[in-house]
Amino acid sequence: MDVYLTKDKKIAVIHDKDTKRVSGGASMLKVAESTCEELKKVDAGSFKGVAFKDEKIPMLEEVLDVVPAGKKLFIEIKCGVEIMQSLVPMIQNSGRAETIVIISFSLDVAALAKLTLPRCESYWLLDADFFSSAKIEDAIKIAAANKLDGLDIDYKLASAEVIRKSRAAGLKFYVWTVDTPETALILKSYGLDGITTNKPDAIIERVREKTAR
Repeated sequence: MDVYLTKDKKIAVIHDKDTKRVSGGASMLKVAESTCEELKKVDAGSFKGVAFKDEKIPMLEEVLDVVPAGKKLFIEIKCGVEIMQSLVPMIQNSGRAETIVIISFSLDVAALAKLTLPRCESYWLLDADFFSSAKIEDAIKIAAANKLDGLDIDYKLASAEVIRKSRAAGLKFYVWTVDTPETALILKSYGLDGITTNKPDAIIERVREKTAR
């Protein structure tokens, strides 16, 4: 799930930095400039259909209360390090730090998360922009120096060799976003730790079929 810090230091669970998409264009609130109360007034469900009318933007604290114990929860921080002042005590008080994984495209955020929440795994998200001026070896060296648990990169940039090099440095390896079973099976053969997908049911079914043979 994606999170942003609100104006009143709450943590909103929302993919975009504003409410335009989830409100079907009816609201244009910027999360960072809005309070929790203001965001809660937004109808964040009608754009998906009548059945979802009046769904509210959840706060992370609410989500932590309903996710079953023992389930791993990936939290992508989409703002800056300023969120940590609210996030750290929330996770510490949740009693589930070991099952929470922090991911971020910001190295500063990922590194600070690992420093302040050592029981949480922390991964550095990378895309093609990073590799336009750097190599995987650079990313591995930086991640290891910051004591991160691993890398989480665009699946199109992954290969068996890249994963081998990460493993050699003691790093775990995830990729995003894989929505076809065929691609998932290829990546699985490389020995990665996991994938981000919008179609988990289809991929799990296909992988089980393949491994059952």
